[in-house]
Amino acid sequence: MSRYFDNELIERIKDANDIVSIVSEHVALKKKGKNYWGCCPFHNEKTPSFSVAPEKGFYYCFGCHASGNSIKFLMEIEGISFVEALEKLANRANIPLPEAKLSPAVRAREEHRKKLYEASELAAKFFHNCLLQTSMGKVGLEYLKKRGLTDETINNFRLGFAPDGWDRLYKAFKERGIEESILIELNLVRKNDKGGVYDFFRNRIMFPIMDGKGRVVGFGGRVMDDSTPKYLNSPESQIFEKGKILFAFDKAYKSIRESKQAILVEGYMDVISAHNKGITNVVASLGTAYTQDHGHILMRQAEEIILAYDMDGAGRQAATRAIELLQNTDFKVRVLAMPDGKDPDDYIRNHGPEAFRKLVDSAVKPFDYLLSESLIKYDINESEGKQAVMEAVFPFIANIHNQTVRDDALKALALPLWLDNSTIYRYFRSYIRKGNIELVSESQSVPKTIVSGDEDHLMALAINDNKVLQDIVNYLPLEDFQNIQYRGIIEKIYTLFITSGQMQGESIGEVLTPEEYEIYTRLMMLDVKEAVPVLIRKIRLHSLREQYKMHSIMADQLKRAGDSTFISELHKCQEIQSLIREWSK
Repeated sequence: MSRYFDNELIERIKDANDIVSIVSEHVALKKKGKNYWGCCPFHNEKTPSFSVAPEKGFYYCFGCHASGNSIKFLMEIEGISFVEALEKLANRANIPLPEAKLSPAVRAREEHRKKLYEASELAAKFFHNCLLQTSMGKVGLEYLKKRGLTDETINNFRLGFAPDGWDRLYKAFKERGIEESILIELNLVRKNDKGGVYDFFRNRIMFPIMDGKGRVVGFGGRVMDDSTPKYLNSPESQIFEKGKILFAFDKAYKSIRESKQAILVEGYMDVISAHNKGITNVVASLGTAYTQDHGHILMRQAEEIILAYDMDGAGRQAATRAIELLQNTDFKVRVLAMPDGKDPDDYIRNHGPEAFRKLVDSAVKPFDYLLSESLIKYDINESEGKQAVMEAVFPFIANIHNQTVRDDALKALALPLWLDNSTIYRYFRSYIRKGNIELVSESQSVPKTIVSGDEDHLMALAINDNKVLQDIVNYLPLEDFQNIQYRGIIEKIYTLFITSGQMQGESIGEVLTPEEYEIYTRLMMLDVKEAVPVLIRKIRLHSLREQYKMHSIMADQLKRAGDSTFISELHKCQEIQSLIREWSK
């Protein structure tokens, strides 16, 4: 981040912008009571569950749980960074921002990056104009039309054509004063052994590659016949890292967010054919395997990833690698095996979007895919084939962190191999020993306890009023909250308050986990009428009665077992009864 904004300035910018007017630019809102309601822009819904509280400056969706303030809303709805959202709100409110203080080295690097972005943008315009406005691009345009692409798709993806000449781009850019070194760094031109400069992309359909902000950072070029190489791609540069960019994410992220699903394919045309037919939650990993950085890009938008790679050798390897990286993440993962070895581009063009959607719906879990692939590849009528299948799927099973799920996978493997469970377990233990593999055994998560509305209401008052927060800390033990997460939230925001003297949204966002912050913003939306002392008394009494019940049961069990320590449990019951009488007055 090249700018620094203190909390005071951030709060000033938020206060100067009415969250209702900001959200209204994207969502139709109607006032009901103190809040405004509309259909959530972050997921598909017919009944409005998206609430905006102007007094509190927060929004919350009771459907998908999207939440936050005006800054987060702009970040999510427009796919921009925190600084960009803040700058936009500051400009909207005519609030001057501090100038970024950059060292000469940093300033020079930023200037250089700016030149790279500008040259990449100009190149995209050059190729696009060659395709649509010159006789040279006619062959390229005919090729794209034969592939079934509409004018809208061609313009949306800014597809282009690199003319079949040695230095047409170089000459055009030289006339515009673009530095030769910039063009070489971007691999738009190259030098031969004699020092002559020539265009790198020639006689190819051009696919501009954009980052998440829609800035052109590189290109892919495809031939229109059987010549090789089929694709030429920009090398990595200061503005282009393949492992951190998903092709068409800038166009797909809204659809991904609405459907909570991302379809991951391999090639440019796979993506474009899908979007061309209205399947717009599709992105590609630019010829590289799926990376953890790709996961970070998708994490805020998607809950499920569908792997729809080509079913050739490279595609299968890429799918296996992606499964490995996605295992034990928060994503739900399924694998789509394309019929007859076709790629998504071929399938969508020949069978249509609905057929492809049906394939997506029938995509299988990673284990089922790996097992099916192995059963096809090896002859399980032979002992060597059975062993090969086990060796193929054991790495996946060994990496399952949940013991119950791991056991289920081993049992599922036994059936097609015609082996009993004990034999499969014996082979698996042998595999673990030989590989010196340490299994992770997490138990399944315990369902969250449903807490009373009293706790919700008291928490809502506490996060809006530091006096209420102080009363809770003084009079109510945190253990009295049934909801363990509420205990953590109170502890964190109280620590923040006593150390900084404030409870501002941005500071709170820094000390809470994402899950806690989602709870915090949900509670912010509650309109509570009850008095604080009444709520504290009700929660305290509920906790004391639960404690009394627990110690009574324990005393009875110990007495039945002949354990004399039941007497101490009875003493605790008496102490708790005294407290119940006091709090009941």
